[in-house]
Amino acid sequence: MPVVSPNTLIMPVTAKVNGNGHLSIGACDTVELAKRFGTPLWVMDEETILQAGRALKEGLSVYPNARGLYAGKAFLCMAMCHLVRRMGMGLDVVSEGEMYTAQQAGFPKDLIYVHGNNKSESEIRNAIVSAGPKIVIDSLSELEMCARVACELKTRAKVLIRVIPDVEPDTHHHIVTGHATSKFGVPLDELDGIIDAVTANIKQIELLGLHAHIGSQSKELEPFLETVDILADLYKETKTKHGLDLPLLDVGGGLGITYIEADKPAPIYQWARQVAERTLSAFKERRLDLPELLVEPGRSIIGPAGTTIYTVGHTKKLPDGTDYIAVDGGMADNPRPITYGAKYTPVVANRMTSASSKTPAAIVGRYCESGDIIVEEAYLTAQTGDLIAVFATGAYNYSMASNYNRTGRPACVLVREGQAEIIIERENNDDLISKDRVPERLKN
Repeated sequence: MPVVSPNTLIMPVTAKVNGNGHLSIGACDTVELAKRFGTPLWVMDEETILQAGRALKEGLSVYPNARGLYAGKAFLCMAMCHLVRRMGMGLDVVSEGEMYTAQQAGFPKDLIYVHGNNKSESEIRNAIVSAGPKIVIDSLSELEMCARVACELKTRAKVLIRVIPDVEPDTHHHIVTGHATSKFGVPLDELDGIIDAVTANIKQIELLGLHAHIGSQSKELEPFLETVDILADLYKETKTKHGLDLPLLDVGGGLGITYIEADKPAPIYQWARQVAERTLSAFKERRLDLPELLVEPGRSIIGPAGTTIYTVGHTKKLPDGTDYIAVDGGMADNPRPITYGAKYTPVVANRMTSASSKTPAAIVGRYCESGDIIVEEAYLTAQTGDLIAVFATGAYNYSMASNYNRTGRPACVLVREGQAEIIIERENNDDLISKDRVPERLKN
């Protein structure tokens, strides 16, 4: 039976048109979901998440010791931590809040990797005190902070060093991270100095391996394979120059997904299989012992699972023929279009069998920015009260959402086999003012 790679699909794997002509996800009618939970609404399909995890695991299975690490920045809540644990994956966190979420969910400490280019001393101390999480070092000063904190705590910090491989994938320049001038990581010509600093602080620092990440939403395989070769060379040099056999190799993530028909990302199964095979051959050619292989998918695990449901409010046609379909959400729940020019595929969820329009309309948000356009050219017709479903919104929508115009962030539901359960509650007006404080002098 062929392995399904959900990152190649626009819709969740369980998406169907039911007998009422409505969009169904996880055997849940989206019209009923909108009535029950309100809109805007993030709908996460559990089966799509699990199938992505299975495809990744199967792809990595040719390697004797490999594990996927879910990149929590794509979408993280306590329910997601439990799903990641059930899939046998580790977890990347990039903030104290993400670490706290993982800890409150009871996520295994030894499978947590702490990333970020400007970790605070509090975040580093938390990781070291927790005795399990690995810290991915981003600079010499961060290494020195780790050594100092570990010395105070009379223990050793477990670290990897993030390097800049100078590999640029096929993606938007805002989400490229492996180029020579990236704010993330250590330049290759400075690695020896960092390792010397590790050696000088050997009682406080345990160096486990190297890490690289080249960017996000890359659809081609070759940049990832090139990164493997570069890292293998570094492992060879590290052994030759410093006498160190590093037990972990983290080649990062960044695999893209299908947002529109023109997107053709490598399937997550194929990506994992080729990365694993290249790692095997690269380390064999250099006569090196095989390290544990780590990969860090985020978007390709959660992105295809998410669908956002909006309710259409007002519509208008301008004198030049431009059609606007305004919905009850927008850039506050999905900032990607205004940030990256991201494109999406929409449908009318309550009339899935309706014919498409020959002329495009713009689906626009409710927020006070001219750039608040969710889909610039949508070939559909919609009227007040219709439901618009926008696919592939599982990654970087909730995690980048805001309270712009003093609006609450939407609810998020997890659907599976006809059951829909809240995993993130909708923010209400009381939530919005809960942190407000008024000086007494203003009350008179």
